[in-house]
Amino acid sequence: GGMGAVYLARNSRTQQLVAVKVLPPKKAKAEERLIARFRREMELCQKVDHPHLTKTYDVGVQGDVHYIVMEYIPGSNLYRLVSEQGPLAVGRAARLFCEVTLGLEHAHGLGLIHRDLKPSNVMVTPDDRAKVLDLGLALMQGETGSDRTVVGGAGYVVGTLDYLAPEQAEDAVQVDFRTDIYSLGCSLYFTVAKQAPFPGGNALQKLLRHRCDEPTPLSEVNPDVAPEFAAVIGRMMAKKKEERFADAGEVRAALEPWCDRQVKAITMRISPVPAILPMNGPGEVVVAPPPPPAPFVAPTTDSLQLRSKPTPADPTPDMPLPAVVVEPATEGRPLTNSLPRGDVPFWLDFTLPVCASGLLLFALWLLGLWALLRR
Repeated sequence: GGMGAVYLARNSRTQQLVAVKVLPPKKAKAEERLIARFRREMELCQKVDHPHLTKTYDVGVQGDVHYIVMEYIPGSNLYRLVSEQGPLAVGRAARLFCEVTLGLEHAHGLGLIHRDLKPSNVMVTPDDRAKVLDLGLALMQGETGSDRTVVGGAGYVVGTLDYLAPEQAEDAVQVDFRTDIYSLGCSLYFTVAKQAPFPGGNALQKLLRHRCDEPTPLSEVNPDVAPEFAAVIGRMMAKKKEERFADAGEVRAALEPWCDRQVKAITMRISPVPAILPMNGPGEVVVAPPPPPAPFVAPTTDSLQLRSKPTPADPTPDMPLPAVVVEPATEGRPLTNSLPRGDVPFWLDFTLPVCASGLLLFALWLLGLWALLRR
């Protein structure tokens, strides 16, 4: 993830598989602020207890390693599931997101604002249930950016750009529960469309589109989505938070009529289990680096914490957009204006070198002809 590493471990007493998130000592020594933030995550994780939120079993420090022991959730995150299998049927998507709203309602009831809801932070288990991951960017209602443990504040954009509410882009701490509802709407849009509401573009373009533009109508992206269901997503993604659903309970009430009632076990591609980390007695975790390459891939955490500064000429005076110094990563690929090497079409990858070689040979032939004529 962005701050720590996640290991698969087994409790030697109970034989239960768990996920162990650790803050590597080198990172902690390099920036003491990371220790404060990791400890904050350790504290927030222990506050929640709900079937649709990842459970935390233990937190602590062993030597100079800070760790969080969480439940291991087999299955696939929603982003990978949709990317590999295509858009989900409306009934299944509505049911999964109803379960997400149940977990979200529990967190909101404790005063927690997630601030990073996205498809890769929703795990879908083999029995087709949803669980929300990662409270690393969560904010307690009423907190300010002046607290050194809070991620955000002046000069920072916090969240993931494809799912970022307009008000969260302006000020990462001036948010409320409706901010999560916007991100939930973007995630649901992706789930039934297999694309983010505002795909492509750089960081600033994405921020502007979240604030000013409407996404491509779902009827054009996926004709199987009924206009009434698209309207529910549209209200979740309203630009003004006053126009969204007031809370997660209202979202669930709007989604329930669309839910399929049949839950079936589904076939998923699950990452192979690596060598299990040893336990140093009941409840004590021994953390050791995995042998490279690590076969266990933790759910991606491409959340961004961008250091930014005001632009000299603001294109929208009523919203001071930052000039992003570090380009963030989207769910699928880096946010750059150039294609990654693997995305270059085969014919282009093959033709360019051949054409360049042909032009060079032609130039040499002309040079030889010119020398011959001079004689």
